[in-house]
Amino acid sequence: MLLKEYVGKTMPFTFNGELKNLSYLTRVDPLSGRVCKISEERAKRGTGISTNLEIHPIDNCRFCRLFESTPEKRVKHRCGAVSVPNAYPWEKYDWITIYPPFGKHKLLLSDLYFDDLERMIDSSYDLAELCSRDPDVFAFMDFTNWGAFAGASQQHPHSQRRSITFVASSLQEQERQRCLQVWERTGRNLFDMLAEEERLDGRRVIHDDGMFIAASFAPACSDEVIAFPTHDLAHILQTTPQDRKRIMCNLLGAFPALFFYQGVTDLNIAIHMALHNEMEQARKYFRWHVHIYPRKNRLPVDQAGAEIGYDTSVIDVMPERSAESLRRWYRHGPQEEMVARLSDGSPNHRLIAQLRHLITNPPSACVVRPEEMEAEAVGSR
Repeated sequence: MLLKEYVGKTMPFTFNGELKNLSYLTRVDPLSGRVCKISEERAKRGTGISTNLEIHPIDNCRFCRLFESTPEKRVKHRCGAVSVPNAYPWEKYDWITIYPPFGKHKLLLSDLYFDDLERMIDSSYDLAELCSRDPDVFAFMDFTNWGAFAGASQQHPHSQRRSITFVASSLQEQERQRCLQVWERTGRNLFDMLAEEERLDGRRVIHDDGMFIAASFAPACSDEVIAFPTHDLAHILQTTPQDRKRIMCNLLGAFPALFFYQGVTDLNIAIHMALHNEMEQARKYFRWHVHIYPRKNRLPVDQAGAEIGYDTSVIDVMPERSAESLRRWYRHGPQEEMVARLSDGSPNHRLIAQLRHLITNPPSACVVRPEEMEAEAVGSR
């Protein structure tokens, strides 16, 4: 079994004259081995949206004026995104990918639509291909900041893409090693095993149609989502445009669901993939995959002593509850009664108004054009 959970009891204590002896869960992430602790009592409490939704663009956004205020040489992607060199690089290749619109950028997670996701993955492909040509580079790092408080220095939505040289990033290497060990021991892909176990349990599965999307069993943060294709894709360079479109069409629903139903306003998206020189053999044991990490809006910091000192995640939302909420979005579409409430439990009229606007003005659907399918059939990249 990959999904390991231990149930413990706290020492008895008295609170407000009541004797308490509470249970807590210890879970181990099947990919990284990271330990997660969940207080069942705390997780019973509802979560509200407390971040101010009346966010205004900052004056003189550097990324809106990217052709005046960012370094060269820039990469102009066919999808409309532009990647610029990081002014403060810490890797051989260090790009910031900036997404349109320029001049008045998007602010809220509810503004993220399919075209944004398509730009994310297509620009990622372009930069990964550039890195793969350099023998000094053995892997590629890809993460995106979305939301005014996603932890980046710039409010404008953007991705950060970097080469990996000399030493692998610890989290990706932990995942790779665990996947390789499972394959050597069992002859099976750990991601296929994970999907099978989650399907049998059923409580954390959000969507399962070409892309497997689930609430993380042992999350690093509340409402973490993991997503991966159900076929043997280990690296973005193994995809066609058609593959990338399918991936992002499936993933799109997770973001408005997190925003409207779970009250998530800001998040980071980390994409992990195989090493360049072993991407073909990695099809057997690894999988290109996405971690969606919502940022806390109820505390002044995302990580406290347990996370920093002991690499132990302390979670205040049950993954099963989060998955149930997001699953409803995929199955039934937007529902007003599911909208996250304010921290005092009262309706969030601003959020309800945003949902009504989304319902009456839906974004364009993910459509695969016949000519794209024909292009793929003849091997077009």
